[in-house]
Amino acid sequence: MMRKAFTLLELLVVVGIMGLLGTVSIGAYRSVVRGMEERGAVQNASQFVRAAFQRAMIDRQPTAIYFWNETIRASSDDENEIVVGKAVAVRRAGRITGVDSNYLYDEFADLDRTYPVSDSSSPRASGMYLYQMDDISGESGFKRSRVYDSVYRSEVAEMYLLEPVGTAVDPSDDGSEYYSGCDSKKAEVKFQNKQPDEGKLGICAFILQNGGGSGGPNWAVGDAYGFEFQTIELPKNFIFGSSYSKTMSSPVKEAGRMVFGGGAGGYAQLSDNTSSTKTIEIRALRPNAAGNLSPEKVGETADPTKELE
Repeated sequence: MMRKAFTLLELLVVVGIMGLLGTVSIGAYRSVVRGMEERGAVQNASQFVRAAFQRAMIDRQPTAIYFWNETIRASSDDENEIVVGKAVAVRRAGRITGVDSNYLYDEFADLDRTYPVSDSSSPRASGMYLYQMDDISGESGFKRSRVYDSVYRSEVAEMYLLEPVGTAVDPSDDGSEYYSGCDSKKAEVKFQNKQPDEGKLGICAFILQNGGGSGGPNWAVGDAYGFEFQTIELPKNFIFGSSYSKTMSSPVKEAGRMVFGGGAGGYAQLSDNTSSTKTIEIRALRPNAAGNLSPEKVGETADPTKELE
C-alpha cells in the first residue's frame, strides 16, 4: 500500500499547528510557574507572620515584625532593577542597665551562660544584631546595632549597707540623731562598704562593633533590647507593599511593621497602634506598557489572629 504524499500546503499547515501548540504550551507553562511563585510567596509570608504571633503568645513577650524592600541591582539601559522583600521577627529579651562607651550592660541577664566570654581586647570576629525595642509601636523605624557574638565580663564592687559613715554625735535641737560627715542633720545616713575588696559582682555586657556604626541607635539605661528569631526573604522582584528604592546608594526602603503583645489588646491581638496592621500586601514587579517594572498586587498575608482556613 503506497503512502499518500503531503503537499507543500499540507506540510505548512502541520508545521503551523505544531508551532501554535508549542506557543500555547510555553505560555501555559509560564502562567503555571508564575502562579506557583505568587501563591508560594503569599503562603510563606503568612506562615512567617503567624509563627511570630504564636511566639509572642507563648513567651508572653512583646514581639515585632519589621518589613522592608531591598534593591540588589539598579536598573540600567540593558537590565531592569532587582528588588527583594525582606522581614525579620524580633522578640524582646531584656533591658540595658548600664552604658559605658562600647559596652551595653545587663546585670540581670546571665549573658555569660548564653554567649562565650572574652576580654575587651580580643572579642570574636563574627557578630549579630541587637534591636532597640523601646519604640516598637511608635512612628520611628526599626533600630539596631551590630554587636559581637561574645560578651565582656567585668567585676564591680557592690556597696553594702554595713555601717554609717562617721561617728554618732549629740542629737540636734529637733531631736533627730545624725552622724558627722553626713549632708544634713536629718536621720538620713550615708553608708559605705566595710570591706571594699570583698563582695564583687560579675556583670556582662554586649560589645558594639565599630562603636555601633553610623546611623545606629543611641543606647541609654533602661532601653529594652531584643534579638531576631526568624527571617524571610521573598523571591526576586516580590516586595512588601508598593514602595522600593531604585538606586543602590540607598537600597533599603521600609515597608511597615506588626507588633504583637504589650498593647491594650494583650497578647491575643495585634497592637492597637495605628502604625501596626494585621496584614501586609505582597506585590510582584511586572513590566508595564512602557517596559518599566511596576508593582502589581498578588495577595496579602493572612490575619494571624484568625484560625487557618
